[in-house]
Amino acid sequence: MLVIGGIPITAIVQEFGTPLYVYDANMIRERYETLRGAFPSFEIFYSMKANPSLALVGFLQTLGAGAEIASAGELFLAKEAGYDPLDIVFAGPGKSDRELEESIISGIFAINAESFRELEHISHISKLVGVPARVALRINTASGLSKTGGGSAGPLHEQMSGGPSKFGIGEEKLERLAGSWNKRTIEIVGIHVYTASQILHEDEIVENARRTVAIAERVEEITGAPLMAIDFGGGLGVPHYKEETPLDMARLGAEVEGVFEPFSKRQDCRLILELGRYLMSESGVFVSRVIELKESRGQRFIITDGGINQFVRPVLMKVRHEARVLNKLASPTEGTAKVGGPLCTPIDITSEEIHVPDDIALDDLIGIMNAGAYGYSMSPLLFLSHPTPGEVIVLDGELIEARRRGRPKDLLLNQEPFPGRV
Repeated sequence: MLVIGGIPITAIVQEFGTPLYVYDANMIRERYETLRGAFPSFEIFYSMKANPSLALVGFLQTLGAGAEIASAGELFLAKEAGYDPLDIVFAGPGKSDRELEESIISGIFAINAESFRELEHISHISKLVGVPARVALRINTASGLSKTGGGSAGPLHEQMSGGPSKFGIGEEKLERLAGSWNKRTIEIVGIHVYTASQILHEDEIVENARRTVAIAERVEEITGAPLMAIDFGGGLGVPHYKEETPLDMARLGAEVEGVFEPFSKRQDCRLILELGRYLMSESGVFVSRVIELKESRGQRFIITDGGINQFVRPVLMKVRHEARVLNKLASPTEGTAKVGGPLCTPIDITSEEIHVPDDIALDDLIGIMNAGAYGYSMSPLLFLSHPTPGEVIVLDGELIEARRRGRPKDLLLNQEPFPGRV
């Protein structure tokens, strides 16, 4: 039986039903404290795209995290959760006029400019609203990962620099920076470098740190001014399967700290470690109930009440997520099956292989692990008009309902009937 924060999963499901996301807040806190211990010179900024649930975002704020946002919606949520604007940075390659205006007026610490054109546009918006903008330059480094294997990381670790990319200013174009911005409307406060996500090799992360420091020094030479901040997107990964090894955080932290020492010694330079998956992924489990068992031409299928409309990542990103029968963890598991949801499409498979006990039965609980990041908000929740799943946080033995389960009438939100019809 899976137990989260001292509470059996069956008791959680009995109160909140299925499908359901359950998050272990104690694990999130432990991850945050591990990062603070391993990277003492860095501020930890939570990448909200990993899981923008208001309660979880607020929980991280109480721990001391800053927020890395990627939309005006996430800016709204960050402010609702109590984040100081000076602890918010905004990344993303296609920010709208409204998003830029709201960010500037809100006084966030930095808008990460992804191109010279965007730098000019930020200057234009800043002039219109009469408020100077703080900007960090996002840089697409000339080189990226040297290891691009598969595993649960996917074929390219969601690589974002080191090659052609919609993200960032090409490192080779940095010389254009000299004198290319209006100093009355824009203050360049830092740089942002993010190579890739889900990296499980410490040496790759350390090499990215070296690239970042080299670029920071080069930008200072070009601008003739010291940087106020370096936003380092470490891409720290989490293992999905037993054959994958977790990062040695003590070793990684010591090496990265050493690389950044020239900047950490300064009193007026913020070092920001931006991440989401490492904090969230392993804290969450997507729970659904078995509603059908069948065999088709030698293949066993388990049909559950939750499908890819509520947890799409295994199919969309081709990422492996371990699946388990949560209420029968101690039972021998000699057979295997595929897990599919109730959707009328053959792609609705949340697990290609689950080890199942011989006595698996209707109403057993299937858990898709590593579901704390890129779960609820990444999924096509309106597909086939099923109610949306609930979200529950377990903290110090207490259950907190973070998001109520959807209702059929929620489907009518923002919709209007055809004229003349009731």
